[in-house]
Amino acid sequence: MLAPRRGITGGKPIRKKKRNSASCRVSEILRSAALSLQHSQTALGAYYRHTAQRLGPDIAAFATARKLATMIYRMLRWGQSYVDEGAAAYEKRYQEARFNRLHAAAADLGFQLVAQTANP
Repeated sequence: MLAPRRGITGGKPIRKKKRNSASCRVSEILRSAALSLQHSQTALGAYYRHTAQRLGPDIAAFATARKLATMIYRMLRWGQSYVDEGAAAYEKRYQEARFNRLHAAAADLGFQLVAQTANP
C-alpha cells in the first residue's frame, strides 16, 4: 500500500498481511509506472532522479508512485487536469528552492549571501 494504515488495539499494533488485494495490485502497478519514469524528460522523471540520488531507487520508486497516486486521485475526484511542466522547469524550481533554503539558513546564522563576480 502506498498510504498505509497501522491498526492498533490495546496500544499494540495489529500485524496483518494482506496479499493479492486490489490495493496491493494497484500499488505494484504504480511503482512499476514510477520506475518507467526513470529516463523520461518530465517533471516526474526529474523528481524520481533527484529522490533516487538522495535516498536510493527503492524509496524513489515508492515516493514517485505516491505522487502518481495523488495525481490520479485528484483527476478522478475533482477533474483536475495534469499538465507536465517538463524536466527543465522542475530543475529550475528545484534550484530556486535550494537557493532559498540556503539563504534562509545563512540568515538564521547571522550571515548574508553576496553574489561573487568572476575575475577576468
